[in-house]
Amino acid sequence: MAGMVGVVLVGGKSRRYGRNKALELFQGERLIDRQVRTVGTLFSEVLVITNEPELYLHLDVTIVRDVIPGQGPLGGIYTGLLFAQGKSVFVTACDMPFVQPAVVRRMVQLAKNYDVIVPEKVEGLEPLHAIYSSRCLPHIEKMLDSGTLQVINFFPAVKVCRLSSEEIGQLDPQGLSFFNINTPNDMDRARELLAGLEESPRHGG
Repeated sequence: MAGMVGVVLVGGKSRRYGRNKALELFQGERLIDRQVRTVGTLFSEVLVITNEPELYLHLDVTIVRDVIPGQGPLGGIYTGLLFAQGKSVFVTACDMPFVQPAVVRRMVQLAKNYDVIVPEKVEGLEPLHAIYSSRCLPHIEKMLDSGTLQVINFFPAVKVCRLSSEEIGQLDPQGLSFFNINTPNDMDRARELLAGLEESPRHGG
């Protein structure tokens, strides 16, 4: 989608996983490769934000080192916006293997009138599957300066559109979009989910 950049955040130390989960195999493909491939089908320009760029040089996309390391996802969003040079960014994490194009396309449709498009799940907002405009930059800078790293804390300062859980349910009936892999058990669960999807008859297109 022109005019917007896809950003894949490769998180910190994968402490709960025990090793770098971005390089773990899922369906014969590393998680990072799968996510870059998926995001690359939706956006012509893709950035991978990481503190260890040397691990991802095999990827045929732009690899960017965090501008301010150690600031968690907020720092990654900040870096993505800086390198997007005025364009909006769709941000996702490398450990969310079931990004649903229909959900992302709907978010892109809504983006022109807002600074942030964020899915609202039953459990709350999902800021790591969201769209951010360059107008968010000064507010993120202010948060980074003050050491406040919870992404949603700057939302009151900008124009936010929440994609309702009802609408998400229509676009992603299995509710897979926001499944993320934090532990080896999550990886097993992801494989089970995928096996279930492949076995279930598809309805509609």
